[in-house]
Amino acid sequence: MSIDTALEHYFDAWNSHQPERVAEALTDGGTYEDPTTGGPLSGDALTASVAGVYAGFPDVHFEVVSLSTSHDSATAQWRMQGTNTGPLPGGPATGGTLDLPGADFFTYDCESDKISSVVGYFDTATMLGQLGLQSHITPQDMDGVTKFGTSLRVDTGRDTIPGAFTVTCIDVEPEFEGALVDATIAIVMEELGNDDYLGGCFATIGTRNYTFTAWTSPEAAQAALRGDAHSNAMKLAQTGGLGDSTLGLTSAWTPHFINGIFRPGGRSQPLTELEGQWL
Repeated sequence: MSIDTALEHYFDAWNSHQPERVAEALTDGGTYEDPTTGGPLSGDALTASVAGVYAGFPDVHFEVVSLSTSHDSATAQWRMQGTNTGPLPGGPATGGTLDLPGADFFTYDCESDKISSVVGYFDTATMLGQLGLQSHITPQDMDGVTKFGTSLRVDTGRDTIPGAFTVTCIDVEPEFEGALVDATIAIVMEELGNDDYLGGCFATIGTRNYTFTAWTSPEAAQAALRGDAHSNAMKLAQTGGLGDSTLGLTSAWTPHFINGIFRPGGRSQPLTELEGQWL
C-alpha cells in the first residue's frame, strides 16, 4: 500500500457517513484539526466531531479537486458540498447550501500505512455566508475590564409599555451551549403567541448567557414560568442536562420610571414616538 491508498481511504471514510471510519482511517492517536475544532482531535473526540458534521449536513460530500503527494506528506484541495438541514453548534438549521473550498495537509506514517495527522484550512466567513449566517468581528477581551460576545433581539411587533422585566443569567460550559440555545428557542416560540410577551434581548459573553425580557405586568411574567417550554428548560438545567457546573439566576423587575423619548433638540416626546417595542 502507499500514501495514495491511505488518502483514498481517508476521503472514502468522510464520504461514507460513518463517523467512526474517519478516526479509523488515521493511526492510533492520529489527529485532525480545522478552524472549527479548537485544536487537534483524535479517537472518540474526532468521531463525535465528525458525527456533528453529519448531523448538520446529512448529505455532505467531499470532492477532491487536486492532490499532491511525496514520501510522507500530501496536500489536497477539496470542495465540501451539502445542505444544512440539521442542527448547528449554537443554533438550528439554516437550510443553506455549502459549496466550500478548502485544503488539507497530511502527514503519512509508512509503518502503519495510515495518515497520522490532518490539518485542514477553509474560510469560515465564506462558510457562514453560504449558510446565511452573519459573522461579526469584536474587539479583544480586556481581562478584568471587558469581555465581548454575541447578542440578538426578538421582535414581536408589540409596542405596549412594559409593566415588568425579567432578567436571567445562566453559565454553561461550551459543549452544552447548543442544548441551552434549543431550550431558549422553544421558550421564545411558545411566548410569541402570548400577547403579554413584549419581546426581549439575548446576549452570550464567554460562558455566561443573559436574557432581558419585557412583559405587560409582573403577573404575566410569572405566568410565563408555568409554560411547558420554560418548565422543560428548568428541568433540563436542574437535572444536569446543561452540565453539572451550570449556574443560573432568574429575576423579575418592575419599572421605577420610564421617561419620554429623547431626540436631538432636547425636547421629550411621547412614548409612542419609540415606534416599536421596548427591548
